[in-house]
Amino acid sequence: MPVTWGAVRGRVVFDSSHHDVLERRSSGFSWTGTRSLLLTDHPAVYVHDTGGLGNPVVTALDPAADPEATIELVDGSTRLVADLRLPDGRTVELVTTTELPPPVLAVLTGLRGRLMPGAEATDFISPCAISITPRYESEPDRSAAGEEEVAPAELAAYVVIAGGRLQLRSRGRIPLEWPVNRVDVTPAGPSAVELRGGALLGGHFLTGATLHLVTPEVRKAFLTVVGAAEPGSRTVGTSAPVSLRGLGGAGTIKADCVLSEHALEFQAPDTQRVLARFDLGDRQLRIAGTAERFVVFSPAHGPVTVECASEVFGRRLHQNAELRAAAGRTLGSGVLPAELADGRPVACAFAPDGMRVKGSGVNVRIPYEAIRSVEGRPEPRRAELRLTSERTDLRVVAQPELVQALHTEVRAWGNACAGAAQVPGMLRAAVGLEEDYLLYTVFGPFYELHAALLGDSGADGLSEPLTLPGSGDERARVAAVLQVGLGELQSHLDQVVSVLPAFLRHRDALLLAAVTGGAEPDWLKAGEPKLRAALAPAQRAAAETGQLAVQLSRVMDLDPDALPKVGYAGAALSLGAAALLNPVFAVSGISQAYSSHAQGEQRKAQVTAQSERGWAIVLDRWNALVSTSLPVLAYVLTENVFGLRWETARRIAQELAAAPEAARPPALRAVARRLAVLDVMRRYPGGSGVRLRRGEIADHLRAAREAVRTPRFLDF
Repeated sequence: MPVTWGAVRGRVVFDSSHHDVLERRSSGFSWTGTRSLLLTDHPAVYVHDTGGLGNPVVTALDPAADPEATIELVDGSTRLVADLRLPDGRTVELVTTTELPPPVLAVLTGLRGRLMPGAEATDFISPCAISITPRYESEPDRSAAGEEEVAPAELAAYVVIAGGRLQLRSRGRIPLEWPVNRVDVTPAGPSAVELRGGALLGGHFLTGATLHLVTPEVRKAFLTVVGAAEPGSRTVGTSAPVSLRGLGGAGTIKADCVLSEHALEFQAPDTQRVLARFDLGDRQLRIAGTAERFVVFSPAHGPVTVECASEVFGRRLHQNAELRAAAGRTLGSGVLPAELADGRPVACAFAPDGMRVKGSGVNVRIPYEAIRSVEGRPEPRRAELRLTSERTDLRVVAQPELVQALHTEVRAWGNACAGAAQVPGMLRAAVGLEEDYLLYTVFGPFYELHAALLGDSGADGLSEPLTLPGSGDERARVAAVLQVGLGELQSHLDQVVSVLPAFLRHRDALLLAAVTGGAEPDWLKAGEPKLRAALAPAQRAAAETGQLAVQLSRVMDLDPDALPKVGYAGAALSLGAAALLNPVFAVSGISQAYSSHAQGEQRKAQVTAQSERGWAIVLDRWNALVSTSLPVLAYVLTENVFGLRWETARRIAQELAAAPEAARPPALRAVARRLAVLDVMRRYPGGSGVRLRRGEIADHLRAAREAVRTPRFLDF
C-alpha cells in the first residue's frame, strides 16, 4: 500500500512506494521494519520506517544536500540508488531492483542538480549523479584485487559545466574533467552522448566517455551549453592540470596542459584562452627536465616551467616522439632551458661576448673573462651549477645532464677566448685530462658495480673488500647484482677494444676537420691499429670477469630471466640524452640493477658448506680483481696508450699551426670544447643511477696503482 507521507515540502519526484526497492544496508532503524523513500525537488528526502513491532517513523532531511543525500542513476541511468545520512545518526542505502520507466526518469529530472551545493553557479548540471561509461585507450585488467576502484567499467557522477570545464563530480571529488573546448560531443541513442577527449582516471588513459543523460531534454540542454561545433572541428588532445611559471611575468598559475601529436598547449582553465602553444616540430624548441617538472623554451614565449602532478600524464609526455626529439636536440644546441635557484625559468645562451641568461624578470650578460668560478653540484635529480663573477652570483638548477652540458658550455666558450698560439698548450692539457677519461671509461663500471655490491658506497668506500653476506636475502641481492653486473662488464670490455680506438680516432679527426676540409689524414688512420693493440690488455679483465660469472653460477643458480633488467634511460621520465658527453660508455646501469632488485622480491639462498666455499672463492676473486688486478692493468694501459696520445696531440698541433688564418678560429673552438668536455666530465657521475663521479673513480685507481706491491728490479 502507498505510504501516507503527510505534509512534505516541494514537488514529489520519486516515491519508492510505487517501485520495488532493495535495502542494501541501514543503521539506526528498526530491525524488523522496512524502509521506503520519498524525494522532492525542494530538495528534501523522507524515509519511512514501518517500525516492525514498534511505531512507524518518518525521518526527514530538509533541506537535503550531497553528499548527505547522494542520489545516483546507475546501469546506464536506468536504476536509482539513494545513499543517505539522516539525522540522529541514521543511514540507509536503497536501490531500485528494476529499470525505471521513462516517465519516472522524466519526473526525476525535476531535481535539477539542486542536491549539489553551488548548482546555481553552473552553466549545466545533471539532475543527479548519472551513469558514465569511461572509454579506455586499452582495456584495463580488472582481475587484480581492488582494480575495480581505479578502473571502473561505469561510474556515477554529476555532469557539471562551469567556467569552461566539463567536470564529473562524485561525493565531494572530481575524478574527471576536460576543458570544454578540447572535447568533441556527438549524440548517441535516445538520451546519451559520446564524448571524445583524452583524460586520466585512476592512472588509466581515456579517449573519452559515454554520458547517459537520462532524457532527451537533458541531453539537449547539455549540447546547447557545450556548443554546436561540427564533429572533428575541435583540437582534441590528452589534457591534465599543471602549474606554470614564467608566462607574461606572472608568478605560478594554473593551466590545462593539452598534448596532441604535434603540439603542447597551455590554456586558462576558466576562459580556455590559449596562454602558450609550442610546436613540437619547431627546430627552435628547447625542453629539458623531467616529465614531472620541466622547462620549455621557444623564442615566441621565452622559458616556461611546467610542473605536472600526474606521473601517468608525465609518461605520456615522455612517449611523444617529437617531444623526445626536441629534448635530445636541446643538450647540444647552445640554448639551455633551466631554472634559477628561486624557481624562475631562464634560457642560457652563449655567444663570443659572453653568456646570456634571460627569462621573466631576468636579463643578464656575463663576459667569460669576468667569471671567477664555476662549480657543479651533481645531485641525482636536481643538480645545481653555481657561477660567480665580478657582479653576479648565479645558481642554476636543472636535471644533471643539462647542468653538465651547461658547465661544459661555460668552460668551452671561456677556453675559446684564448689566442690561436695557445692551441698546442690546450692540446697538451687535454691529453693530460685524458688519463681520467681512460681510467673511468675502461674501469669505471667495475667500481660502480663494487659500490652497488657494498650498498651504494661512496668514493671513500671503494677500497673496502666485499664480505660474505650474512642473511639469505642479502646473499640473493648480491648474487643478483653481481650476475647482472658481470654480464654488463663483459659486454663493456668487448667495446673497449673494438669501439674505443675508432671512437678516439673519430674525435681527433673532428679537431682537424676545419683545416683538412673533413678529410682524415693518413697518419691518423694508421694510429688506430696501434691504439687497438695498446688496449688489448683489457681482455685480461674480460677473461677474469667471464670466469667469475661461471663460478657464481655454481654458487647460486638464478634464472637470468627473473633478474632485474638494466634500464639505460636512467629515470624513466627523464627528458634528454643521458649519454651526452661520453656516448659510448656513459652509463653502466649497474646501480640501477641493484635498485631494481632491492625494490622487488628478495630471493632466498640455501646456505650449505659447499656454497660457503663457493662464495668465499667468488668474493676473493672479485676483491683481488678490483683491488690488485685492475690497478695494475690501469698502469699498463696508461703506459701503452699515452705515448700514442702525446704523439697524436703533437701531430694535431703541427697541422693546426700550418693551417690558413681563416681556419684557425674553428680549430680553436674545437680544441677549447675538447678541453672543456674532458675537464667537466670528470666532475660528474656517469649517469642518473650512479653516485660516484668519474674523477673519483680515476683518483681511486691512481691511488690503488701506487699501493700495489710490485717486484723490485736492480738498477743498471
